[in-house]
Amino acid sequence: MSNSPFTRIGVINWDCSVPSETTFFGRYATQSLGPREFRDRTPYYAIETSPDTILYRERTVADYEIELRHAIAAGIDYFAYCWYDRKPHADHVLGGQAATVDDTVCELVDARLKHLASPLRDQIGLCAILITCHPYTDEELADLAETMKQPYYEKIDGRPLVYLFPGPWQDLIERLRTCCKNVGVAEPYAVMLTDRISPTDATKVQALSAYAGATTQAKTWNEFFEQELARNDVRASNGLPVIPHFSMGWNPTPRIKHTVPWVTYPEGVYTPPATTEELFAAANRLKSWTEQHRDLCPTGHVLTFAWNEFEEGAWICPTLGPAADKPDTRYRDAFAKISAAWRQ
Repeated sequence: MSNSPFTRIGVINWDCSVPSETTFFGRYATQSLGPREFRDRTPYYAIETSPDTILYRERTVADYEIELRHAIAAGIDYFAYCWYDRKPHADHVLGGQAATVDDTVCELVDARLKHLASPLRDQIGLCAILITCHPYTDEELADLAETMKQPYYEKIDGRPLVYLFPGPWQDLIERLRTCCKNVGVAEPYAVMLTDRISPTDATKVQALSAYAGATTQAKTWNEFFEQELARNDVRASNGLPVIPHFSMGWNPTPRIKHTVPWVTYPEGVYTPPATTEELFAAANRLKSWTEQHRDLCPTGHVLTFAWNEFEEGAWICPTLGPAADKPDTRYRDAFAKISAAWRQ
């Protein structure tokens, strides 16, 4: 048995890399990342059409497998996908913007479906992050329960792992539990993505973690990470197990300069991207924190923000490099070093 507190490394995947000329989310994503000043965070598969414009094209399963191989090289065990319905229905909601994104949120399932269609799913698994403001159909939850039966779906002590955003989640998790029971799947291991939880709600989930480390109060990376570590302390004070949270950064400047209709960001100071050395030092400190809190972190899991939140300033996925035929893999390579150190 490993002496490391980390044995399973999960990374959040919210993918809007869909064709920019024909989709809602692809259009907004490429408009936000289009200006040349954001080229260091533009994904490697984007096509630069002018100094200040990019586009995304339709990707095949084979195209997405290139991305999965990068994730495998980074030492990632599973992607935690933001999970949406595959088919439009009348009452879709995302961030309170029902009228704006109605019938379009199903675009955000593209990466997960390509992952499920690839044999690489046996080398890098997946699990669901349920968006509690999203009114899932019974059909979608039943399909999720069937997916949970598969060996590549991430589990904790034999129970399928599911992360939950705060919100109206109690009915949602009960519906999912019923679906799992109907198909003979163990009850989900539910992890709420929040810093604090009421004593009543704490009896209905198994652990706490976090999605992003959003802050406008950190001028330096070190200040940002200190706040991240403090939030892990707050989660640990709730009396529930904790899945430690690690962040690659937080800087949504592209969406501040080119707004999107489903989320807004406050005025403030946003942390510059971390150097690879700063990331590695922070990861070592999180490992030390977890070693000191082993009784509160029993699962061996760690959750990282994020694989591809390019617009919000957190990514591991390679980006466009100075050479047209060679992507910039600095963060991927840095995370490979981090994941190896976490497992030692």
